[in-house]
Amino acid sequence: MKTLAIRDSLQSGFVNMAVDLCSMKLVESGKARAIFRTYMWAPHCLSIGRFQKPEKEVDVQRLLQDGYHIVRRPTGGRAVWHGHELTYSLVAREDHPLVSGSISQSLEKVAHLLTEGLRRSGIPAMLNSSSRELVSSGREFNPCFTSHGRSEIMTTDGRKLVGSAQARSHGVFIEHGSIIFTNQQAMVVEYLPSTVSSTRKESMRKLLRGGVGAVLEYNPGITPQILAESLHEQFAISSAVVPDHYLSGNLPQLEETVHERSRIIENY
Repeated sequence: MKTLAIRDSLQSGFVNMAVDLCSMKLVESGKARAIFRTYMWAPHCLSIGRFQKPEKEVDVQRLLQDGYHIVRRPTGGRAVWHGHELTYSLVAREDHPLVSGSISQSLEKVAHLLTEGLRRSGIPAMLNSSSRELVSSGREFNPCFTSHGRSEIMTTDGRKLVGSAQARSHGVFIEHGSIIFTNQQAMVVEYLPSTVSSTRKESMRKLLRGGVGAVLEYNPGITPQILAESLHEQFAISSAVVPDHYLSGNLPQLEETVHERSRIIENY
């Protein structure tokens, strides 16, 4: 079975999530053992976790009217704004050494790979040693970047640099996450349902503006493409194999999976 590397540029949220899902199918079929992918988003997009209900998390109609997209991830977690960032995904068999073990063990293994790649690019990333919620009034309407999970990637001053989520299905592991270049996470607040009070919205804005770190703060000259290359190099080192380059457009069942991912918008 092959180890594959995919380098995608700007694509819609529907295509991005469809590629991740089709990558999982390729691994499940036995045609690949592991796939590491980097990608970006156009237009900007709000993603929600697989268990979230869009109408409870976001004013979908207003979001669409303003020219943005919304997509459901195949992983859990909470709402994330995808703007100026680099996103990665790692899909592998559950027994692959890069992801094997318990949930906490696989989180730490993938985070170690990413941290090493970030450090190679001059970004002082570190693993978080404990979990904490920045919002104390429960999980409802709390975006991904209002929590700092154990083994998530942080800046040295305690701000969240990478927001990630995992899932496992039919023996296949997936983790994908956003590496922030410019902190735009407060955009999530602008599209919360009208039932959320202005006081709570302002509190969340402050948390998201102050609690999120960005790559460009530490290396102003780096681009998502340069960081992507560093992460792919680290993936090759960590997996002890030179991956074969693969084009996401060649993934089986991609077109129909893109259509399935777009249905979240067709309902509004």
